[in-house]
This record gives sequence, structure tokens and C-alpha cells, in this order.
Amino acid sequence: MTARSKSEAPERASGGSRKTSGWLIRIALALFVLLTMLGIGECALRVGAPLPYSSRLEWIDDGHIKARLLPGQDPVNTSGHVVQINSLGFRGDEPSWVPSPGTLRLLVLGGSAAFCYDVSDDRHTWPALLEKELRGALEMPVEVINLGLPGYDASNSKVNYLFTGRALNPHAVLVYHTWNDLKFLRLFDLDEVGMPRAFLSGVNTGGKNLPALARFFFRWQIVQRARNAYLRSRAVRRETAYTSLESEGANAHRMPSERAFQLFEQSFADLALLAASDDVLPVLISQATLAQPQSLQLQEHRLRIRNNLVGMTQPVLVEVWLESNRRIASAAKAHDALFLDGYGAVQPTLQNFKDHVHLLDPGAETLARSLRAQLLSNPRFIELAERVRATRQSASESD
Repeated sequence: MTARSKSEAPERASGGSRKTSGWLIRIALALFVLLTMLGIGECALRVGAPLPYSSRLEWIDDGHIKARLLPGQDPVNTSGHVVQINSLGFRGDEPSWVPSPGTLRLLVLGGSAAFCYDVSDDRHTWPALLEKELRGALEMPVEVINLGLPGYDASNSKVNYLFTGRALNPHAVLVYHTWNDLKFLRLFDLDEVGMPRAFLSGVNTGGKNLPALARFFFRWQIVQRARNAYLRSRAVRRETAYTSLESEGANAHRMPSERAFQLFEQSFADLALLAASDDVLPVLISQATLAQPQSLQLQEHRLRIRNNLVGMTQPVLVEVWLESNRRIASAAKAHDALFLDGYGAVQPTLQNFKDHVHLLDPGAETLARSLRAQLLSNPRFIELAERVRATRQSASESD
């Protein structure tokens, strides 16, 4: 090797090193510019056109049921208000285990449609509004304790009542389910031998907690807008070309079997029997929904209905919901429970509904007023209220 070639090697090495350093500097500069632009855009959106930030609920494992909310968390809902989670892991004030003498206590069992994450604040959930409505109409203390949680179905509510609900000593139990139970009708048809494993409480979690980094980015205005754009495009694709969850397109166009509806009805019958065995008045309520016949004529309504989650076309979902209402009424009649019409109480409009089943403030107010009127027109409920009222007089006389 000549002296010249020996001297050229370090020069080539240093030249390559300089090129690498140059590329690294350019990449770092590009990243800095990108992050700066994102930061400026984020600040501009927060100041000029902020979207309400909502946090994801945090869940904990539970020994009896699929999951409960982490007590003590302070999630922010879609209206920007803090949601109160009590020590039991449910929404609302801290309940006592025994109601005061003369206080009528109602218990609500349900899923996210009872939890009401999308209303403005804790006072505007339909259970809280129902409490206010009944207290004013009956002119007596009334408590409505909300044990509904997102993702719960009627099967979960049976367990929830056994391990928490009955310990709260209610006078009446209001069962508000349909949507989450419809998700299992196709599973019933797929498994003709026995109960599908996925239906059993505790198999699926109530919700998945986001990692800390994901929670940090989730509250960015830019991320919220990108997410909304994605969800909108997915809704358009779903509405124009339906695909079945189970890769069985034909299934989506037919009604579930009679066996599936019988199993659906049985859960409501079980809840009625459990309540009655504790001398508690069972009240079964058909669920309000945007998925009604008139909504099928309006594209903006159709885009809000998540029929893909239940493996049904939207026309089939509408028919299934009507049949589900009949099954809930049938369970109430067979087991001496009250049946209240929540389905017909709330008009299917975008003023009342955020999507297929979750109420906004006007819808929650309408449902609460309707349930109050239906309860007050029922002699059994009035008799119950008067019996509870009398316990206050008895307590004061004993003192």
C-alpha cells in the first residue's frame, strides 16, 4: 500500500462521518420544526377552537364481576365536567348502606346508557334527574343510586345486584338494559350446544386502561380531531357497505333465533325474581334508542348507529330492538314486575342522542320525566312510596 492510499483512508472515514453527522443534524432539525409546528397548532386550537376534552375511565379487577371503576378517580366527561366516582366504583354520591327512615331508595342497574357519561354533569344523568323528579312529585326524600357501568349487560347486573345492590337495601330496582345484551344474540346462535363462554361474567373486562403515554396524547386537540375524522370515515364505510363481525355477511341480514331471544328474556326474568325474593319491587325498562324505523330514512342518523357491534344490518337491528322490548315486557308480566316504556319515551333525534343509545341532556331529561309519570301512575309504586313514608312517622314516634 502506498503512502498516498494510507492517507486517503482516514480522509474517507472522516468524510463519511461528516455526512452521517450532517444527516443526523438535518433529521433533528426536521423533527424540531415538526414538533414546533405541532405545538403552535395545538396551542392555536386550544385557544381558538377547543374541543371538549374527555378522559378515559380507569378500571380495576373485581372478584365477582368483570370490572369496576377505580374509586377516587376524577375523569372528565365529553362536556368537560368532572364525573364523581364513589368508593364503590360507581357514579354518584357516596351511598349509605341503609336508607334513612322515610327515604324511598331506588337502585338502577344498567350499562353505559345508565352511567350517562355524555350528559353535561352528574346532576343531568337520567337516574339523578329521576331522583329530583320523584322527590318533588312525592314530596318526600328519594334516593336513586346508579350502579350502571359502561359495558355491563343484564348478566353482569345479576352479579352486581347479588354482591352490591341488595346490600344497599333498596325498595325498588330499575333494570335498564338492551344494547349490551344484543351483542350476544349472534353468539347464542353460533353455539347451539351450551352457553357461549364469552357471555359469562368476568371473561371480558369492562374496559381497557390506556398506558400513561397514550393518556397524555389522548387529550391533545390535534389527536382528538384526527380521531373524530377517522371515526367519521369509518361510519361512512360502515353505513354504505356493511360487514359482519363474524365474517358471515348473510347472518347480518336475518333475525336471531327464538333460542337467542329466550336467553335474552331469561336475564330480565332472573333480575325480577332476585329483586322479588328480597321483597324489592322489580321495574324493567325498555331502553331508549336512536335505532328506530324513522332513523333509517336519515343518513346522519344512520351514521350514528353502531350496528356492526351486534352483527346486524340496521333494518334488522330495528326489528330486533322492537322484539327485545316485547321480551322485556313479557318477563315483567310473567314475574309480577313493573314494565316502563323507555323506548317510546324519547324521540329518536340527534338532540336527544349522541349515538345509537347514549343520551344527551335533553334525552335524559325526557326519559326521567316519562319514567316519573309512569311510576306515579302505577298503584303498586304509590303504595310502596306510602309504606316507606309511614316508616318515617313510626321512627319519629318511637323517638
